[in-house]
Amino acid sequence: MASNDKELDSDQSKGRSLFQWFEGMHRELPGYFKLLLLFGLVSNLLLLVSPLYMLQIYDRVITSGSIDTLIWLTIIAIFLFGIYAAAEMARRRICALAAEDIEETISERIFTQFDKEVDAGKSLPQQLMTLSRLRSFFQNQMILPFFDIPFAPLFLIILFIIHPLIGVLGLVGGALLLFLAIMAERKTRDISQRASATSAYAFELASGLGRQRSAMVAMGLAQNSLAKWRETKAAARDLNLDAGAQEGAFTAASRSGRQILQILILGAGAALAIAQEISPGAIVAGSIIMARALAPIDQIVGSWRAITQSRGAWDQLDNSLDKQEADQFTPLPRPAAHLKLDRLAVTAPGMSKPLIHPFAVEFTGGSFIAIMGANGSGKTTLLQTIASAWPAASGTVSLGGRNVHQWPNQDCGQYVGYVPQAIELIPGTIGENIARMGKAEPEAIIEAAKKVGAHEMILSLSKGYETAVGNGNSLSAGQRQLVGLARAIFGNPVLLLLDEPTANLDSQAAKLTIETLQRLQKNGAIIMAASHDHNLISSSSHILAIRNGAASIANTKQYMQSLQKPAAKVKAKTQTAGAAT
Repeated sequence: MASNDKELDSDQSKGRSLFQWFEGMHRELPGYFKLLLLFGLVSNLLLLVSPLYMLQIYDRVITSGSIDTLIWLTIIAIFLFGIYAAAEMARRRICALAAEDIEETISERIFTQFDKEVDAGKSLPQQLMTLSRLRSFFQNQMILPFFDIPFAPLFLIILFIIHPLIGVLGLVGGALLLFLAIMAERKTRDISQRASATSAYAFELASGLGRQRSAMVAMGLAQNSLAKWRETKAAARDLNLDAGAQEGAFTAASRSGRQILQILILGAGAALAIAQEISPGAIVAGSIIMARALAPIDQIVGSWRAITQSRGAWDQLDNSLDKQEADQFTPLPRPAAHLKLDRLAVTAPGMSKPLIHPFAVEFTGGSFIAIMGANGSGKTTLLQTIASAWPAASGTVSLGGRNVHQWPNQDCGQYVGYVPQAIELIPGTIGENIARMGKAEPEAIIEAAKKVGAHEMILSLSKGYETAVGNGNSLSAGQRQLVGLARAIFGNPVLLLLDEPTANLDSQAAKLTIETLQRLQKNGAIIMAASHDHNLISSSSHILAIRNGAASIANTKQYMQSLQKPAAKVKAKTQTAGAAT
């Protein structure tokens, strides 16, 4: 936790000021900010109706005894408050629309980053949680007091018009509450963001534990993990308690200060009325106006912790997503079945030393390449590089003459099928997963499932193709493998990349999978499969062998024969030695 705190402290030192925060949000939501300011002007001006009404009642109606004047004043006041209600409804509607707009805009950037950057998958859940916190800032109208503050000087001017003494009291009160707001910002910002970061870490820890339950139970790690989680939650709880205590102290001081000022205004007003310097109606009007002038500052101080968290959420997202824009592209036609690896070198992200040194090879439709190599030799890295999920260390990968690393994944991906070594299905239904979360005819989904032998298995489930999968699903590794294979071949891709496709399958399912791959091969697809399965390897047309960072290509039959020759020689020598004995 110490290292996390140091990193967080470093981030805090780079935090934006309050003005920069609003300036950044204004760039994202210029139209909304102008509308909020416009309706804020209408709303704040109409809040003067109540004190003006009280002035007229005490200074005219009571002294004149005119019921007609009272009736007309009341009708006008009710009409103006109807306009006020409409303005307030509009402001809250604008906040709700801004919340939807900011979520739509930033979520697109988050998923664009997820699509482009190798390490973005780790931060995706946290970024979406952060976005939810920022969205609540608009959805819960916490931004509105900031648009009311610019009108506070107007109310203070009116207090000075009523009487300079009342104006001075209002000015002093406003300065006091503003000082409390500044102190609240300085005292609670760092601790609130540390509390949020620690709580997020505890949530991430719990999520990771849930995904590894079997291993934890088998090795007796549950109690140790519980202790670690409790330690993290305790740290988050202490930080939250400290943040809550400080926020509560400033909120209490702000509200009690407002009440004291109310009393002082009323007392001063009464003294001035006795001295006949102001009318009795001015006492009530001054109290109402002063309360309205200080209300925005009081609201900001009272919700400063939530505001600080929203501000931190904006900083995190704006820093990481500032340059992320979705690719604009023209969809290209289906590429020719021609895969070219031109002086391709492969390395895992974050590593400088290549796992596979530069090599060049070309494959055309109908090629079935089995990738062989020891564990850690780079088979998976090679597949992910060809799939454009990871960048190439050097060289290029082209499909149908198009560089896959420069081809937008949204367009290129429909022509590529990929089965990772550890298959995780996207939360949704089995049918949605096979259809790659897009719209598809049921017949096309069922056809893909039948090709890999998954149809009967899916029908045996309680809801068939509508069975929910994803986090916490009950599918076995073999069942997930079959669904993953069906998803990979959906849409008849030009290039099929498979990482240990038969590892979790029984012999019958593995045999069917190999037969499916052979049919796809005959139909003109290019298939690359990293595998230790002898049956799959012997069914391929070519072997891509990786040894000590070097990649070599050979015809499968010739490669198998080269492996059998040394074994035959050894067997002959053994028999000769036995005969001599």
